[in-house]
Amino acid sequence: MEDNSKPSDFTLIDTHGFKNNKKVKRVLPEWLAKPTIVSVDLNKLDVPIEGIQELDPALIKKLRNKGYTHFFPVQTQLIPWLINVQQFWYDRWLRDVCISAPTGSGKTLSYVLPIIQTLQEHTTRQLRALIVLPTKDLAVQVFKVFSYFIKNTFDLKVVLLESTKLTLIKEKEKILRYDKKRGWISLVDIIVTTPGRLADHIYYTEGFSLKCLRFLVLDEADSFTNILQNDWLYLVNDSLAYSGPTICNLNVLEKFPQRTQRLLFSATLTQDPEKLKFLKLFEPKLFTSIIKRKNTELSAVTATDEPVRGDFVGKYTTPKELKEYMVLCPEENKPLTLYHLIRSKSLKRVICFVKSKLEVHRLARLLCKLSELDTNNSPLRVNEISSDVSQKVHSKYIKQFSAGKIDVLICTDSLARGIDIDQISCVILYNVPKYPKNYIHRIGRTARAGHKGKAITFVIPEHEQLFHKVLYSAGKTSVKNIIVDVSNLEQYEQMYIDALKSLKTELTVKSKVINKKVRKKNKPDSKM
Repeated sequence: MEDNSKPSDFTLIDTHGFKNNKKVKRVLPEWLAKPTIVSVDLNKLDVPIEGIQELDPALIKKLRNKGYTHFFPVQTQLIPWLINVQQFWYDRWLRDVCISAPTGSGKTLSYVLPIIQTLQEHTTRQLRALIVLPTKDLAVQVFKVFSYFIKNTFDLKVVLLESTKLTLIKEKEKILRYDKKRGWISLVDIIVTTPGRLADHIYYTEGFSLKCLRFLVLDEADSFTNILQNDWLYLVNDSLAYSGPTICNLNVLEKFPQRTQRLLFSATLTQDPEKLKFLKLFEPKLFTSIIKRKNTELSAVTATDEPVRGDFVGKYTTPKELKEYMVLCPEENKPLTLYHLIRSKSLKRVICFVKSKLEVHRLARLLCKLSELDTNNSPLRVNEISSDVSQKVHSKYIKQFSAGKIDVLICTDSLARGIDIDQISCVILYNVPKYPKNYIHRIGRTARAGHKGKAITFVIPEHEQLFHKVLYSAGKTSVKNIIVDVSNLEQYEQMYIDALKSLKTELTVKSKVINKKVRKKNKPDSKM
């Protein structure tokens, strides 16, 4: 029997046997593909503080007084490179620099010392170095480092611009002076600030100029690469003496013989070309740390004409001294599992990251209540940091934690970047981070400057696949599993029930007090 049906006008796609196409990896530009490699081993320090011949003896003396004996690997590589390349400032444009190295590896000193040494040669005061950091805490930390090395040694002025204490007008009095003959005169050589405060001064402070800027430092640079949220960086580029394309020819060089050198520092440096493009980097040079990763060939840093694809070597690097663990447990068991780990492993100096300020408060109060009800153990000293905590209290808790007067600090992501808190022995991630860079920055609060540390991530079964994806993206293959049996938690069961009841009563009483105050405030005045 013949088939008289007409052929279909549509192609049946299921007959073509489609397969999942192999994902094509991005070809890396040469500067990412062939970086200068920096060691991550902070226990084998080969260069003493007297070992960098280019460094000023006055800075070496300051280092010695601070207790430094050796330079870390990133400092050994970067300090002499920056000092030497600055000798050509008047002859040509200087290459921009990107540094991708683990948290706590000494990145701050690697730019502080060369900047001070370079600028102390100038006899007139001009704003020549601008250091931008994502948070006030980080800005204060870096400002203190500059201040220590400058004080009573170099005729340089460093100023911190942040909106906590001074108005724009008051800050202006610290950085500028007006002279009838000469116009606006700079009173500073170095400014340390945050993006928002910097933008305020560019917009509203008359006389504020970046035309003489020699160094532009973006510390924690990956936080500045969200194009939609960083109009301030366009504003900075437009305020520089030269803000045009990064193409250097004779015509451009004749008009603009100098160009501000950009220094980018991060533990999770982006390789997205769109994000790197708006940073306007000129012939960038990458210093990066190596970590053994799957699917990353070491040939990426060897001489070859073949294009290199994938991630640049050392994109996500953590200290060698850091040990990483995960705990698989259901959501309802997380509070008791946390308490059990702290008690059973005698954990002290613990930073615990949670996803919201509400959860920060709840978890902190719950741990405090469990500790009060636990007669078998010594009291657990717990405090919390979030955006609801004032800057004064925030600083107080950090000092107490560093001094060993707080055992556990519950906080949001505000402490995840760059803040150097002494001797954090353990970082706990109460929730699985969505992205590799968030994971790297949080666990990077411990195992800093050659000290040992551990990081523990709590993973609920629903997020196990997500966590493994994050680990794979970060090149992590040695995260061990800590098994906590439910039977280990039974000893705390009654305490947990009593603690929840106590917190519920506490919350009820607090709500009544608040409602009473609101009613009293809204009560009409009988005299009217």
